[in-house]
Amino acid sequence: MKMETYISDLLYRHDCVIIPGLGGIITNYRSAQIHPVSHTLRPPSKSIRFNINLQEDDGLLANYVSSCEEISFASAQTKIERFVFSIQNDLEHKKQAKLPKIGILSVDLNGIISFEPDLKVNYLSDAFGLEAIQSPALIRKSKGIDVSKQIYRSAKSIQAQKTSFNWKVAAVLIPLIGLSTYVSFQQDAIGDKYANYAYLNPFKEKPASVYVPRAVEVKEKTIEVKETKITTTPKTVVETVKENTEVKAKKTIPAPNDKTTFVSKSFHLVAGCFSSKLNANNLVSQLKTEGFEASVIGQNANGLFRVAFQSYVTRELAMSEMKKLKASGKPTWLLKK
Repeated sequence: MKMETYISDLLYRHDCVIIPGLGGIITNYRSAQIHPVSHTLRPPSKSIRFNINLQEDDGLLANYVSSCEEISFASAQTKIERFVFSIQNDLEHKKQAKLPKIGILSVDLNGIISFEPDLKVNYLSDAFGLEAIQSPALIRKSKGIDVSKQIYRSAKSIQAQKTSFNWKVAAVLIPLIGLSTYVSFQQDAIGDKYANYAYLNPFKEKPASVYVPRAVEVKEKTIEVKETKITTTPKTVVETVKENTEVKAKKTIPAPNDKTTFVSKSFHLVAGCFSSKLNANNLVSQLKTEGFEASVIGQNANGLFRVAFQSYVTRELAMSEMKKLKASGKPTWLLKK
């Protein structure tokens, strides 16, 4: 089996596949799209990009090759190096290198590598079996308009608007006319009633009263002061003596220190690496439903989130479980952390 097939298989389950020495192939979710000209509805898919800066080996591709071909991890790495050498040789002499079901790598005059993805392959497993659907364009027929009916309706609506306007004007003017008549009648009645009192000046000035001082006789009163002796009796102060109570300190018995020994699980069986933490958490939830104690065990040097089937204390337990997983068709590799 060719190396391109291994890379294509991994793109269905992982968001990033790193080819050591060449670069990384990254996939991102893309929603369904409608072509405005051909009226073609394309299902949701994964867009493919190439990043030349992702060259550090994370062990994903080499572990998958070793499990598929039943060879050692070192032999798988050697096979990957030969594949990278052939790609670089094609780029140097042919200026392009084809990766079936993935895309085409090409080099321009400035030595910059560009990538053109293969749009025929959909790596989104949720959209498996969905194909593009072409819908014919909708042609809307315009209905003819009867001009005579339209003119009749317009004239009728104008007449109705005029009638409505006349009624509104009448509804406003009639109360105003009645109110003005009533006010004028009341003013005439009030004028006749108070006509005889028109000569009176309610603001006529009144002379102010003048204050005249007068003498007042004040009789002197004598006040007799009697001498009285005041005797004070001293108050007796009673002092109370508080009894001193002795408080005996209770002896405290120190509680025994319970020491809990934590055993670190340093050997992890890696299930995959993701650039998105959401995808990593989704895989953890899926593996937990299958009975694994899965967890996210941090990020590698490229910022990818690693997901482990399970973690173990010793290498022997981890190797034993790795053989069982590979026998059941689940590719994995051992990581000590």
